[in-house]
Amino acid sequence: MKLRWLATSLSVLALFTGCLPDEKPTLESSDFLDSLEEEGLRPLAVPAENYPELKVANPGKAPVGVFQFDETMFAIYALKGGNDLDTDDQNGTLEVFVNGNLMLITNKKYNQQVVETFESLRPSLSYRQAGLFVYPLGICLLVAVFVITERVYALRRGLTFPRKVEKALMSGEFPDKRWKKRSAAERIVFVAVHEKPSPDSLKAYARLEVAALEQGLFLLEVVIAGAPLIGLLGTVTGLVSVFSAMPTTGGSGGSEIFSEGIALALLTTIIGLAIAIPALIGHSYLMRVVEKRTVSLDWLCARLVDAILPAPMKDFQE
Repeated sequence: MKLRWLATSLSVLALFTGCLPDEKPTLESSDFLDSLEEEGLRPLAVPAENYPELKVANPGKAPVGVFQFDETMFAIYALKGGNDLDTDDQNGTLEVFVNGNLMLITNKKYNQQVVETFESLRPSLSYRQAGLFVYPLGICLLVAVFVITERVYALRRGLTFPRKVEKALMSGEFPDKRWKKRSAAERIVFVAVHEKPSPDSLKAYARLEVAALEQGLFLLEVVIAGAPLIGLLGTVTGLVSVFSAMPTTGGSGGSEIFSEGIALALLTTIIGLAIAIPALIGHSYLMRVVEKRTVSLDWLCARLVDAILPAPMKDFQE
């Protein structure tokens, strides 16, 4: 019981601390530099104090880095909190480009490929960009992990059908009054020995133990069916937003915004499937284990009914 409460508390803590969606996706300066490397452009880092013209007017704001490529000099700034930085360009010798949370300041003789690479940067997709649908999907993930972990522990042989019981059944040396009531098999033997039930009562109690083995598995079935549907709902909602914004996104960037919106909309479906598929595998494995334990308990119950109940019970009592 303490283990379950601990797992539940950790799950809730993880939900509220690690699954919160970001307000806005961000770009890193390393993303821009890596993209330049992929294009075959290898700018050299230079000291920022050697190029004071590539500064911004805001005091205390330092560039992430200053670089040189052929005749192109550029500085990269990170915009925090969505506030633009004002350039200190009194002579009109600088060009300013902004992409998301990054600002690129170059001289007039800039390489066009450098600017095109900067403007083509897009934040990588993350589960945090799934919006509000990350909350129910996160709950599905936590439920699946908790149920699978708890059932794997609860369905161990030591808690269901210990090897000592199996060996005793195979050798005919059962039941043993020294057995505890830790496992399902031992509890069935305890009831048969000490309560002297009828065969039907013993079989009914065995069915209760079998039902306990399947505890919580229905939650996995809910996750398997629900996670893809939640993802699909998120996708449909995202597509509605994309299509409703299409008339207002004219110009050459319309198709780019449309494709980016489609990618974000499909993200919830990807997350839903990524949760449902492992949950399906875990559910299939656990059901197979339950079937094996059920067969073993049925064997035990049949042996008890055939061999113990018709015989005098006083020899088995303490």
